Amino acid sequence: MTVRPEYKIYASWGPREESPEVIAARYLACTDRLKQIHPAYDNWIFSLQGKPKKFAALRGTLAAAIAANVVRAEDGDPTPIYGYWATVTNTMNKVHPRSLALWVNAGAWVTSGYFSNFAMIKTGKRIVPDPAIIAYPAFKAALLALVESFDATYCSAYPQQITNLWPEDAHLNLAWMSYVAPRFASLITPPPSSIHERTSQGGLLISATEEIFRVDNPAHLAAAQDILKALAPFEALPWPPDATPE
Repeated sequence: MTVRPEYKIYASWGPREESPEVIAARYLACTDRLKQIHPAYDNWIFSLQGKPKKFAALRGTLAAAIAANVVRAEDGDPTPIYGYWATVTNTMNKVHPRSLALWVNAGAWVTSGYFSNFAMIKTGKRIVPDPAIIAYPAFKAALLALVESFDATYCSAYPQQITNLWPEDAHLNLAWMSYVAPRFASLITPPPSSIHERTSQGGLLISATEEIFRVDNPAHLAAAQDILKALAPFEALPWPPDATPE
């Protein structure tokens, strides 16, 4: 089995038609918050139709760049019902310990049994990340920047290794941190083994540990399992739970 030491933050939400202008505003709000966390969460390089461009140079025309990254069908025709891509990375070296990338697929309004939009932060592949960029305060701040900028319904932060323990048929899975949007937060009673807080916007963030999560730490894994059990009322909703506006 290949060991994948990267860490991820994965935020998601259901169908929500949004223009490239709205997505660009959310993206800028997110990156402006991220750069306050650590220098590694800055100096982004934007992928414009597969070609690298300095993100700072695109700030004034970001909406047009996102519009150019519309999801396309196999024949090349634009399919905005599936949204728009906006991807940045802080380095072209994917195996650097401070490598970070922000991937977003937003503006999709296709209706299905899953979240159709997402925003993800991930560390470099096949390399143990610098602890400074995944320490609890930093990774928690990055998670909150993601969910609040993109108005996500659910989000989880986790080491890639924990995905080996995920079942195939669940919407929610074991994680280091789990976030539920204000609309659904009242469904969840955080377990005593967790660290939990309400965000300024009313969302619920539940964490298994304030240490860097390790799959080989029994206490970390036990707390993650308790959190997943507590999320059962959210899991039991028709999916995606935010398909109908509040």
